[in-house]
Amino acid sequence: MKNTFLNIIRQPDDIKIQTENSPFRFEEKGAVNDTRAKVDCTVENGVLNVTLYPNGDAVKYVRLRFNGDISGVNMLLGDSLVRSQTDDILWHVFLPHYQMPWYFYTNDGECLHGYGVKTGCNSFAFWYADPYGITLLLDVRNGSGGIDCEKLLCAQIVCREGDTGENMYKAAHEFCRLMCDKPNLPKTPVYGLNNWYWAYGAIEESVVLEEAGYLGKLTKGFKNRPFMTIDDGWQIAHAKGKYNGGPWNLSNENFKYMQSTAEKIHNLDCRAGIWIRLLLTLSHLPEEAVYNSPYNPNGLVMDPTHEFSKQKIYEDISRLSNWGFDMIKHDFSFFDLFGATLSNNMPHHFYDKTKTNAQIVKEFYELVQSAAGSTLVMGCNTVNHLAAGIHQIQRSGNDTSGRHFEFTRRFGVHSVMRAPQNNAFFKTDPDCAAFTEKVSKKLNLDFLEMAAITGAATFASVTPGILNGEEEKRLQEIFAIADTIKSEEYANVCDWTHTAVPSKFEFRGKLYNYNWYEDYCGARNFVSWYE
Repeated sequence: MKNTFLNIIRQPDDIKIQTENSPFRFEEKGAVNDTRAKVDCTVENGVLNVTLYPNGDAVKYVRLRFNGDISGVNMLLGDSLVRSQTDDILWHVFLPHYQMPWYFYTNDGECLHGYGVKTGCNSFAFWYADPYGITLLLDVRNGSGGIDCEKLLCAQIVCREGDTGENMYKAAHEFCRLMCDKPNLPKTPVYGLNNWYWAYGAIEESVVLEEAGYLGKLTKGFKNRPFMTIDDGWQIAHAKGKYNGGPWNLSNENFKYMQSTAEKIHNLDCRAGIWIRLLLTLSHLPEEAVYNSPYNPNGLVMDPTHEFSKQKIYEDISRLSNWGFDMIKHDFSFFDLFGATLSNNMPHHFYDKTKTNAQIVKEFYELVQSAAGSTLVMGCNTVNHLAAGIHQIQRSGNDTSGRHFEFTRRFGVHSVMRAPQNNAFFKTDPDCAAFTEKVSKKLNLDFLEMAAITGAATFASVTPGILNGEEEKRLQEIFAIADTIKSEEYANVCDWTHTAVPSKFEFRGKLYNYNWYEDYCGARNFVSWYE
């Protein structure tokens, strides 16, 4: 048996702190850690608690190093910062500078070991590994500046030593369960239709009700009712490709009253879902509640730490819930606050300077969930590790596509690399299978089936009238799986340890093998989002 596990539930071998006054090269050996800030590491119940005391210094990063020989590791796999992209969650050899957000696994050919921080972290956490040890960088910034607080529990570090012979995919799931103490899971299956990937915002109530009627009949007799989700395009201020924010108190001319729309969806034997982009608005904001987004959108971005913004967010979410919607999908918030990643172009500070970016994001999610009441919440462009234990459903990958299947393969299928999080953090959502004239219906049925057998949220965007009888029958069978599947039945992802695009699954004693490459004889080389 190989011995490649490094126990990091102990005092780090090195601790470094970067403040606003630290030199850029603060990590170099022998550099003076010239700061009043202190870090305390304590072990309690198998968890290493990392606590920061800034002592008046504006701290930006805390860096911990655990030395040890892990040179026998063959491959490593980390998580993604927000939604997975086409090439971020990959098994790879040692890349000492390669950033692995939140947690990572090592595979030595015999065992899978896990290292990470517990969900609900008060910092953004990034792991790095080399043959001689493991490094953890904790981003405790507020905006792009340092944190101003008295004491901060930065992170709670956990690790799991794998057993020889155990299924590595299931071992990864067990480690996810270790990282999340109390997932907030939906009590019933999550499946149905979402109109984005065939209509792309060009929607109206009559077509939504046509879809709901179709879905209700397709799933007649099913135990759990499906969702008919209204995506972007219902709001009063909507200009395709130019603006898709608030205000959210009124619909546009294609919808009369959203409350009556939700009621009509219910009358067609479906649950009603709706999309919202909470932080972007054309409404008046007090100057101090305006956030200087690095994205520079058409409109104003609300600073979620300001009381005016908090009240507005609460009102908007509770309004949708009171209208009768059973699920709210909130989108774009990470992008509006930070851009595509944690950019240095962020404002120096939020309105509230006493909380880290991670705390601000987490408290924003908690506010949304509180305002939703009994309504389910799906996070989209939200942070998995911070939404876990708060939201019930979470988009795991970037957008699929109704224009060509390549994006569905790159983002939707690839996001199954995060399937160990399913039912450990929340219900994962690999996004919609899109049925349009431009994409393969067979491949999208395969993709939708993959979502159903793995126990993920199972959503399709179906152009009205596009499916023939056989295709419609298979769609119905897939929704039947999503309606009846039990957590102990979730498919095993058989090729999870040696691919970034899983294609082999074992479900209810049967092997499912999907060829995601048949349309383009491999990967498509020339891809445009809009064509």
